[in-house]
Amino acid sequence: MPKLSQSTDLTVGSIPGHLLQMTGPIILSHILQDAFNIVDMICVGRLGADALAAVTISGNLLRLITIFALGISTGTVILLSQSIGAKKKIQAQSLAVQALFLSIAFSLLVAVFGYFFAEFGLRFLGADSAVIQLGTAYMRVILLGSITHFTSMTLSAIYRSTGDTITPMQVLILSTVLNIGLDLVLIFGLMGFPELGVIGSAYATVIGRGFGVLILLFLCLSGRKGLLIRYHRPNFNQMWQIIQLGIFSAMQGFWRHLSRIGFIWFVAKHGTFAIAAYGVCMRLRVFVMNPGFALAGAVAPIVGQNIGAKSIDRAKSAVSFGTKLAVIMMATIGLILFLIPDLAISLFSKNPKVIEIGCIFLRYLTPSFGFIALSLVLGRSLNGTGDTFWPMALTFISQGGLLALFVIISFFWNQVDLMVIWIGISVSNLFQGGMMWLAYHWRMAKVEQTTI
Repeated sequence: MPKLSQSTDLTVGSIPGHLLQMTGPIILSHILQDAFNIVDMICVGRLGADALAAVTISGNLLRLITIFALGISTGTVILLSQSIGAKKKIQAQSLAVQALFLSIAFSLLVAVFGYFFAEFGLRFLGADSAVIQLGTAYMRVILLGSITHFTSMTLSAIYRSTGDTITPMQVLILSTVLNIGLDLVLIFGLMGFPELGVIGSAYATVIGRGFGVLILLFLCLSGRKGLLIRYHRPNFNQMWQIIQLGIFSAMQGFWRHLSRIGFIWFVAKHGTFAIAAYGVCMRLRVFVMNPGFALAGAVAPIVGQNIGAKSIDRAKSAVSFGTKLAVIMMATIGLILFLIPDLAISLFSKNPKVIEIGCIFLRYLTPSFGFIALSLVLGRSLNGTGDTFWPMALTFISQGGLLALFVIISFFWNQVDLMVIWIGISVSNLFQGGMMWLAYHWRMAKVEQTTI
């Protein structure tokens, strides 16, 4: 009889204990990834403005890869955690293998199409010739190595489904240290290696991720950690189930990314200082969201396993505790930023105009942080029940609707006032959080009816 190896049974034991144990490593992983991004940008920044612009603009295009990978990983967490909770061990193993097959297939498609369209994408975003040349080379290396990105996200999803967030964090530490070391060696040509510049950063990223993937695969195949993986033949029915659940999460990520680009377009009409202030405030927003993301990532597999085990009350308790904790944490940090917005913004920019604009935006944005927490945790909780449609739809309605409103205003008044943008973003967060609360309670009522 196959076993689940080192998986954690999330259908028994302390719910707060499981949540906190899983949340800590996820938060540390987010912090570690942010730290690497900063180091990477510092290294690339030493090469000049063109190099920095090339990596920055390429990063926005490459986030589309993350959207596809997110879809696969979300579908994997839902189906795999529910199978584990229902004690369907063979099915769980097969699902994990099918998810890896999908990751490989999609990464190959991305590599082929992305390689030929990389230059077009940079031109479309308005990059100049020097940036296009550097960015095209950088993107092509990342795209050809996208198999490491897809499989890394899928393997992390497999581990989270079993209740193990510590192993992916430990592997991420190793791969990030290697990545930073390779950044220095390959970008600047240290230790006898050729000086590759921007493309060296791309090689470092692919190699670092690949190293992490090999470790996670070895642990799974050996049965030492996570889900014991054994070969299963391609099962197109299971693959389609993963895609059906994951496609809405991918679309949700797409709407979110598109809305950010749209908001930047409207803010850009108010000048460089406004863009800088918006960028700083969004950076602070991401920092505040890290606890919410981590708790959401921990709640989803707990809900999934307990739904699979038909322990609905236990799933609801996990959501209740996770939501309250996320709201308290994010609202508290938001209150601090509301009281000292100038100090927070001055960490990124000393320009008085940027600080002035940013302070106004933060004071509108911070009161909505608790509602953002609702959106994050309840959205992932809905995912854990098998519902990926409503989180996507509500993201589209709230953020897409706001963009449409801005378009209408600009059509009649030529330009959307900056204050209207700040208020609109905050109201959008309030609306999305409130509607996610309603959608979650409606969904759980349906789940309870089907298990009676």
